[in-house]
Amino acid sequence: MARIKGQRNVRPIPYDVDNSGDEIGWDSVDEDDAVGDISTILKEHQERQAKKASVRASARQTQKKSIYASARKTAKDVSRTGIEYLENAIGRIQELKDQEDSAEKAFGDFEHLLSVQEDLSKSLLALYAPFVNDLATRRSEEVNAASEMQRRNPSKREAALLRFSKRARAHVEEARQNEKVRIEAA
Repeated sequence: MARIKGQRNVRPIPYDVDNSGDEIGWDSVDEDDAVGDISTILKEHQERQAKKASVRASARQTQKKSIYASARKTAKDVSRTGIEYLENAIGRIQELKDQEDSAEKAFGDFEHLLSVQEDLSKSLLALYAPFVNDLATRRSEEVNAASEMQRRNPSKREAALLRFSKRARAHVEEARQNEKVRIEAA
């Protein structure tokens, strides 16, 4: 007998049909057999349900173990990668520290250059000391002479200033004209 999903595996109850056609008879149906059949059916059903539950629980357990194993593997990989990265970073930092110059060394080199420059400056000033000492007095004499000349010849000064101003204006106008020509040519 073919079983359809959702139907129970039930034994047919035998019955006899009278040849008269108007009555159906229950010949040999025993109450004890019917109760026994029902309890057997219930036990089979409970066993099937228990097997299904067991299979589901087993599948979930297997799936859980697989997920945990995958998570452990991923954690180990991440941990290993992180450790490698940190080791590489520490190595790179150490390389950079080895390459850097210390401040004391750089200052020592600079201090040597500074002392050489200072010695050269002192020797140069010693060589030209009379010229440098005389410079202040000569400068004041030149300024005084120019001031005196300005005071003595105010008309010459004004004429020179006027000539200078005219020449400057002429140069400015010429530069403007040249600029206009260049702009028009472009």
